[in-house]
Amino acid sequence: MNKSYLLCFIIFCSGCKNQITPSDLKLLNGYWNIDCIAHKDETFYPKGTVMLLDYYNVNGLNGIRKKVQPQLENKFLITEDLNNFKVIFRGENCYLSFETVWDQWQEKIVELSINKLVLEHQDKRFQYKRFPKE
Repeated sequence: MNKSYLLCFIIFCSGCKNQITPSDLKLLNGYWNIDCIAHKDETFYPKGTVMLLDYYNVNGLNGIRKKVQPQLENKFLITEDLNNFKVIFRGENCYLSFETVWDQWQEKIVELSINKLVLEHQDKRFQYKRFPKE
């Protein structure tokens, strides 16, 4: 009897994967604020007086990420920092693949929901929360 409970538990947990699908990508659109960055056993919280947000806009499997600064009256100052990316699905994982004239890299989407985004790059996890745009 214990074996059947164990089998049910394994089946249940395997269904709990946070797999990103193409239909989930629309959740990425919008403004995101870095909540913290985790590396190994340490967690770092952004400090400073200037708040910069990451703005994502995905259209199909292509997208852009811009750095923006919130202003008064629900407006944003847009910086010149802009990165194009392609969405790549590899196995059960989803990646944002960036390429500039200087570098290329991929960021794995670990978690994506209406209010939470977690990206992984070079053993670091960047945890974002959605910036409330009124």
